[in-house]
Amino acid sequence: MKFPKYSILYFNHPLTQHQKELGQFLKEGKKVFWFGTESDVTYLKKAYKPFSDAFFLQAFIIPETDEAESFTPFTVIDGEGLNREYAQLFDWLEKAIPSFNTAQYRVEHAGIADNIVVKASAGTGKTTVMIDRILYLMHMVPDLDMSEIFMITFTNEATNQMNDRLQEILLKKYALTKNQRYLTWLEQQSQMHISTIDSLAYDLFKRFGCSVGFGRDLGIQPLEKERKELIKDLLSEELDDGKSITSQIGMNYAGASKVIDVYWKELTRKGYTISEVLEKDWGDVEREPVLSNFQQVIKAVLKEFEKKYTRLKLDKNAISINDLFFDFGHYLLNGKMDCKGLTMKYLFVDEFQDTDATQIRTFARLVQMIHAKLFAVGDVKQSIYSFKGATDEAFDILEEEMHGSLHSYSLRNNYRTCANIMKVMEQYFFAWSRQGLLHYEEPVRPFNTRTGTVEMEYVENKSSWPAQTMRHINEALDDLETDIRSGKKKVTDKTKVAVLVRGNQKAAEIAALCRKNGKTVVLNSDRPFFLSQAVRDFYVLISSYIFAERPIYTYNYLMTPYAAYEGTVSVSEMEQIKMNGAELTEYLSGFLSQTKWHEYQRKFRLKPVVAVIKDIVENSNVIENFIAMDKVNLYGNEWSEAKKNRQALIDAKLYQKNLDKLLEMIQQRMDGEFATLYDLYIYLTLMIATNRDEMEPDVEMTDDYTSVYIMTVHKSKGLEYDTVILPAMGHSLVPRERTSILLGKDKAAWHSSRGKVFR
Repeated sequence: MKFPKYSILYFNHPLTQHQKELGQFLKEGKKVFWFGTESDVTYLKKAYKPFSDAFFLQAFIIPETDEAESFTPFTVIDGEGLNREYAQLFDWLEKAIPSFNTAQYRVEHAGIADNIVVKASAGTGKTTVMIDRILYLMHMVPDLDMSEIFMITFTNEATNQMNDRLQEILLKKYALTKNQRYLTWLEQQSQMHISTIDSLAYDLFKRFGCSVGFGRDLGIQPLEKERKELIKDLLSEELDDGKSITSQIGMNYAGASKVIDVYWKELTRKGYTISEVLEKDWGDVEREPVLSNFQQVIKAVLKEFEKKYTRLKLDKNAISINDLFFDFGHYLLNGKMDCKGLTMKYLFVDEFQDTDATQIRTFARLVQMIHAKLFAVGDVKQSIYSFKGATDEAFDILEEEMHGSLHSYSLRNNYRTCANIMKVMEQYFFAWSRQGLLHYEEPVRPFNTRTGTVEMEYVENKSSWPAQTMRHINEALDDLETDIRSGKKKVTDKTKVAVLVRGNQKAAEIAALCRKNGKTVVLNSDRPFFLSQAVRDFYVLISSYIFAERPIYTYNYLMTPYAAYEGTVSVSEMEQIKMNGAELTEYLSGFLSQTKWHEYQRKFRLKPVVAVIKDIVENSNVIENFIAMDKVNLYGNEWSEAKKNRQALIDAKLYQKNLDKLLEMIQQRMDGEFATLYDLYIYLTLMIATNRDEMEPDVEMTDDYTSVYIMTVHKSKGLEYDTVILPAMGHSLVPRERTSILLGKDKAAWHSSRGKVFR
């Protein structure tokens, strides 16, 4: 008999004939699938319980039917023949033994040279099938190294989850088998490229960007200021100095610059180059001379902007985070960048439904260029990034770009969602499908036998929704705490109460509502990074040194976590002497002398700016001071000391992540010891005033089931919770503000601040 490299499947064999070899295969790390009698299955699950619990042994009872008896005993090694001589049997297994995930087995054991697309609804085991596929390839492909497998995830959380899951499986493999190869793979895993799409683009730019003019020390910079100044300069060149700006284009200079900048950001977010857009039909606005002129100005500015902005990035040897994959994709698609030296043999793409057309073409071109194989998994029902250019035709576009070489599979067994909840939701899926709003042809099969609940409550009076929302949150938290204390549920990352909303403003409203009612809150939404408390406190710190003689800056500094001092600054005393600057300075100097402010002022004169900043952050107890100050703001009968500590810890974790991010950006931005404190002040002033693209990082809390997790639907992607509450569902799905620029296959439509739309 041929020995398996990865797995072996036994169907209708006598256990006595294979028990010894079966046990040996398991101890070697092989996966075993057994189909037999009830007594055999019971024995195997008991005798090899650790392997069964880890799903390395999967045993199933063959039903006693005439059709089952028509199949002779057989063995499948490493999936060979499942689509040929055993195809009929596997079709029967899918119907007769639904607990055996036939589709997952087919994906896992597909040919090593196959390009694969998996359409997988939420809860159908897409993460599991990706991990299993990686392990199959590692066992089957000679000399394959983990570093030759690349995986793109949509979020940093998904990246961490994938790394953790793969590490967990390899550790279990080694613990059960003591096979040294799994330790070797575990060491290699740190070299495996599991990253977000932007991280991958940055790595490839640093390695292959020389071919288009970038240096190997390519930096990440916001480029917000440079981009806006370039647009203003180009706009000025297009306008007639002898006429008023309003008479030429219908709006003022600042408004026109902003419109063009918004258009550019929207186009790049959706994956279009300016040249692609300018080739489209922009329509006829001759009846409105001013708007016609503005349209021509927009096109002229955008055309020239694309060239000069590209040149600017090359000259600075820097690129913004928002440009990373967009630029990489177009350099690759235009044949200007060659990645043939890339040691990638397999590329896995998670959440494929949220990719835009340019990203899809880039993936296809990349794997074809370097002769790698593609594995894409996604679900059109979960496509929530159409505003970024994601398309429900993603799989069709990929099929075309891969020239028909894809092998497609569908995962339909849902292991996550309770069956009764799934039954309720499918009514909506089918209704939306009939209206052409959603592709939903095959219903999933629920395998979660637990009973869940779906409650829908109509809110007749909008003013009553806050009270009703809080009632549901309180009930959910109480029920969860009761279940955990009684032992009915265990504390995991999933035992949490989540509130999902569509927009950032509503998320902030509900967070404030929960705090008002004494609930600790973890808020994850798109909040501008440069408006965060950590950035503002740091800005106040820097400003206090730039304007050392002005009392207001000293006072602001004393109100930050960087200044640990004894006593209370009396605002009433300051009011009495506010007209006398010298007295006010003297009053505040008493508090200032209790801090290290003067010590660091001397250091700024002698040492590099970045070095002093690191010294301040590391030795000023910033986080401890922040926690103490944060707790003071949590007052009221609802806030016990334990709750104050928990909320302050959550807030401090976000503060720390923001501060770390800021320091990293400063390190990249500042030019070592030659940068000045004033340079840093100007940079922060500009970013705080203009940059709304950079967002705060998310906060993750471990084993905290008493807090309310509030987030937008986009932030919740791929996450699981015990209870999900959806308030404020009465809002229209179409936002009030219209899209600035709309793009069809051949046409472009835009609207000005006057609200008129042109095609």
